[in-house]
Amino acid sequence: MYEFDYEELKNQLKAELKAQLKAELESEQDIKIKEDEDTRQKQYNKQINYNVLTQRQYQGQNSKQKAESDSDSDSDADADSKSVTVNTAENIAKNKAKQDFDAAVKVEADKKPKYF
Repeated sequence: MYEFDYEELKNQLKAELKAQLKAELESEQDIKIKEDEDTRQKQYNKQINYNVLTQRQYQGQNSKQKAESDSDSDSDADADSKSVTVNTAENIAKNKAKQDFDAAVKVEADKKPKYF
């Protein structure tokens, strides 16, 4: 019959099992390393997204405040120009009324006879 060297077969099996276990262990470590790298990248991306969001909020607030201050200053400028326009119109009206009154007084004075 067949003669088998059981010690040699036993050593071969041990070597194959060790090699297989070692390969599985290394592949698990590679997976863990890849998962750790993915986790780090995800955390990094989250931080970047947070920073971008925060920056956009600050820019939005600044632009909103700037727009409000611009509209306030525009309103102030409009109010100033309106008040200047109103004051100018009032002054013109007063001057015209005074001129009309002076002209009317002069006409009335010319109509009255002068007594010497």
